[in-house]
Amino acid sequence: MTTPGLDTKDGELGYQEREAVAVFESEAALNAAVDALLQYGIQQADLSVLAASETLSASNPASAVEDKADVARAAYVTPDSRVEGAAALTGGPALVTGLGAALVAGTVGAALIPALALTIGGTLATGSAGYVLSRVFGRKHAAAVHQQLANGGLLLWVHAPDAKDDAKILEILKENGGRDAHIHVVHRSWGADDVPFSADQPDPLLKL
Repeated sequence: MTTPGLDTKDGELGYQEREAVAVFESEAALNAAVDALLQYGIQQADLSVLAASETLSASNPASAVEDKADVARAAYVTPDSRVEGAAALTGGPALVTGLGAALVAGTVGAALIPALALTIGGTLATGSAGYVLSRVFGRKHAAAVHQQLANGGLLLWVHAPDAKDDAKILEILKENGGRDAHIHVVHRSWGADDVPFSADQPDPLLKL
């Protein structure tokens, strides 16, 4: 289990967190490791990867950040989820426009032909916009993967609160191509800034 620390500083609680970490030479290998981890019983919420905003370089490769507690991370997203997201971007706006125009056609029967034209035109326009957005997000993901691979590989962190799972987690990581797979303990902190909306005023009429 995550062990809270006894030290508090500036209103923050320090605690230790156990993780497994490994570096992969391809996205396919990382995804295969994730599939095996999920089958073993690890939750997807316990998996994280390097955030796209975190830039690796020759002087700051994957091996230099794998054990850092403050490196920017992102939740792992399955390939299927990315495909579904792209499909939603492409088809969602078109569906909304099409349904809206169909409702107009249903209420104004005499205007059926113009409404159908509106449906087709709106669907094509919004569908094209969604397609462009999906392509943009796809290129950003591909660029982030390429940049990380060029600077040491793709990082995968696995939250491992129970030591009894260590051996199996490391075995899965290594069997699927993960190198430098190991368990580490990182120091994290939790404070008021981590509470959602902690700095917001719920009622703008209240004066403090």
